[in-house]
Amino acid sequence: MTESEAPKFRGYQYCPICATPLTVKSLFGRERQQCPECDWIHFIDPKVGAGVLIEKKGQVLLARRGMAPSRGDWHFPSGFVDAEESPEEAAIRECKEETGLDVHLVELIDVFHYTADFRGEGVFILYRGEITGGTPKAMDDVTELAFFAPDDLPQNIAFRSNQMALQRWLREKLSKQLPGQANQAG
Repeated sequence: MTESEAPKFRGYQYCPICATPLTVKSLFGRERQQCPECDWIHFIDPKVGAGVLIEKKGQVLLARRGMAPSRGDWHFPSGFVDAEESPEEAAIRECKEETGLDVHLVELIDVFHYTADFRGEGVFILYRGEITGGTPKAMDDVTELAFFAPDDLPQNIAFRSNQMALQRWLREKLSKQLPGQANQAG
């Protein structure tokens, strides 16, 4: 294994099944670690995160991150999907843990792939949600919550997926405003 390949295979030097030192082979079109004794193959899976876009009175709820990565930046209430949990369940749980709010998911907004994270590649699944209960309060790894109007969004938005989703949200807001403005002018 070359030095440049080392981070790709971080975490395993020995087979987790039989403790034999792993080798690197070309398998299924990629370089992968394999156990020469029991044939276990290390497939590197992406982390999966899920979040919620909550809108209230034309404003979007964002949470300020209290930890790395992107400490101090704003993001959608979100987090990683736990084992034995669906992405929908994770989005609802993470929203409750970070904001104190109960939500009902109404639609899937998009699925994003990301690579620029020191924890590895991942997939972020964003849902649109409606508040069904709870009291807003910054909790867990969040230091602040705020609703932002389209013309008042903060500049420091964490994560490319959140930036892209907010750009889409802004386009939706503008497309809904433009026809009404044209009618008022005419």
